[in-house]
Amino acid sequence: MHRLLLALLGCVIALPISAAPRPVNILGMGDWGNGSPAQKQVAKAMADFVKKTDAPFDGVLLAGDNFYGRLDSTNDRRWTTDFENQYDGKTLNLPFFATAGNHDYEGRKLSIEMDYSLQNPHSRWKFPARWYRVDLPRGQRPLVTVLMLDSNKDRLKFDWDAEVKWIDYQLGEVERDQRLHPLQKHWTIAVAHHPLFSNGQHGDIGPLQTAWGTVFEKRKLDFYLCGHDHDLQHLEIPEYFTTFVLTGGGGAGGRDMRRDNRGPFSKRINGFTHFRFTPEMASVDIVDLNGVLLHSFEKSPVGQVRVTVNSPSDKSTIHQLKSLLGLGAEEDD
Repeated sequence: MHRLLLALLGCVIALPISAAPRPVNILGMGDWGNGSPAQKQVAKAMADFVKKTDAPFDGVLLAGDNFYGRLDSTNDRRWTTDFENQYDGKTLNLPFFATAGNHDYEGRKLSIEMDYSLQNPHSRWKFPARWYRVDLPRGQRPLVTVLMLDSNKDRLKFDWDAEVKWIDYQLGEVERDQRLHPLQKHWTIAVAHHPLFSNGQHGDIGPLQTAWGTVFEKRKLDFYLCGHDHDLQHLEIPEYFTTFVLTGGGGAGGRDMRRDNRGPFSKRINGFTHFRFTPEMASVDIVDLNGVLLHSFEKSPVGQVRVTVNSPSDKSTIHQLKSLLGLGAEEDD
């Protein structure tokens, strides 16, 4: 009953209170949990990046497909091998905020992933509801609000409309806070598995553009972070205030690009994303599995984007059309 209430209403993770806001640093990755050599390399690159950055980090945002293959219970050894021991417990001693991908809806995996969070409150793994809010840093007024969302529309069915209303309400709350504090930017990120826009194999997803894109534009969402395509992308879409970042390179095998006529960056490679927020600026780094900085950009509070580091994007090698009519677990990749 408790979980049903959380699923319908979402929840807010309230973190302890401190004084003035400080820069917020967050890592992001998706499509990761397969125990592959690539996952291990990305995990090491993340730890090395945090050490080199030498600044406080606030968490890791997981964009779904957390476990490929079987996950039998909250006592499954994969919790140790593919998560707890995979990501350095000292350097990456951070909350890992999870959301569901299509593979997480296979069998009982989603309920197991959420139960593990409930049964292990001291674990870094945080998955309290199918959608929930995280405010960062630990302060009375957040500098960053993160909405962790469930984009599996076919699985949510009647809960889908409730989630859309919840997104609108939460972003509206941020707007009201911004009006009360006009001199300090309140940044917003939404995180889910499926992309609204992607240069990768799966391509754009119209139902998400219709349902979520309308709300994102209405509320001026700053960033949308996702996975599903196994690559790294930064897309600026005309007429959208939101910046779209795809970080599906956490460990799963890469796939070629479907299109190459928009950007500024898209590449088939494993890696992760780093967000840094101050009241004056957001900066984003896209880093590969070897720790190489591939792409970096800044976004101002009024939405101006400036690329500071870039490398060549991949050319498209996929020419067939693909129809995406749903967002369910029947997807095989």
